[in-house]
Amino acid sequence: MQDTYVDAFKNLASFQQKASFKTWISKIMLNNCFRKKEKSSYKNEFAQEVNENVIPMFTHKNNDTNHDVLSKELGGIIETALESIPMEYKMVFSLRELNGMNTEETAQALDISEANVKVRLNRAKAMLRDRLQKAYTPDEIFEFNLIYCDAMVERVMNEIAKI
Repeated sequence: MQDTYVDAFKNLASFQQKASFKTWISKIMLNNCFRKKEKSSYKNEFAQEVNENVIPMFTHKNNDTNHDVLSKELGGIIETALESIPMEYKMVFSLRELNGMNTEETAQALDISEANVKVRLNRAKAMLRDRLQKAYTPDEIFEFNLIYCDAMVERVMNEIAKI
């Protein structure tokens, strides 16, 4: 993202206003992502450790832990399904549904027709729906999935067995 803003600033004079600024900067971001994906150094990057003791910047007074857990789990399920669909559909879905771009902006950012944006979005949604239905039953998606507790249960049971 930082590279995108730097590149946009450097090339601000070349912005011709043929498209909206949002579309122009999104196109810069997409080009940077594609370029970075091709670099070999990107393939060797590792996520840094997360400090779990950091105090959250924003806290909600109405903190519903169950809702947060379900949202996070469902988000992970959708993310996994999204990664499994072809790139041309993934890009349209991401720009339209996750980044809030309209059809015209998405078409300009990807250099495709508006009709093609609509077709790809519908196909992406169908592919995602299909993958979600094959992988999970509705009960599993909307109820807390206990697989995340297995490691903790095993440790507790081992400690109980020692007593």
